[in-house]
Amino acid sequence: MKDKNRKIAIIILAAGASKRMGTIKQILPWNKTTLLGHVIEQGLNSNADDVLVVLGSNADAIINKIDPTKITILKNPNWQDGMGTSIACAMQFLDKNTVHFDAVLIALSDQPLIDEKYYNYLISSYFSNDKTIVATKTNNRAGVPAIFASKYFNALSKLDSDYGARKILSNNQEDILTLNIGDKIIDIDTLDTYKLMHNQYGIE
Repeated sequence: MKDKNRKIAIIILAAGASKRMGTIKQILPWNKTTLLGHVIEQGLNSNADDVLVVLGSNADAIINKIDPTKITILKNPNWQDGMGTSIACAMQFLDKNTVHFDAVLIALSDQPLIDEKYYNYLISSYFSNDKTIVATKTNNRAGVPAIFASKYFNALSKLDSDYGARKILSNNQEDILTLNIGDKIIDIDTLDTYKLMHNQYGIE
């Protein structure tokens, strides 16, 4: 059983250019904030100890639309090389940080149906078993949101492609506990999807 007093940081990946959207996806309205702002709120309301947000494309425009006071904002200079570089950017920052984290929870900025309850479910599941990765079932495989124990920090810090942590997940399947969140694992990649989801879930 893991020590529940150990620290977990949430890393929200929000560096993409949203090319398929034709607009800056991260700042589209969602409830009383933005798409990214909503995901940040869920992270802050969860049982995680810190929230990091990795930006890249349109970073300055996005920063103007979010409250930076309770989070750490990182700018990934290599964001065009893919999601893996944003994970590496965050891990390299944490490696130099004076606060030690025992695990990280990697999340995406375009999955607004994943709420603080599910983040807490991931966290409690991580602490209640001996698996070193707790991932979410997506497209019949393990994906993010996912928690990685510190034994993977070095590998995460060296990611350099657009496949995120997929290789680490595929190479360590015996260490993974996979959770199922059902139809909430929806990425907002197009304006049509956004409009549909916003009308159903994003208006208070």
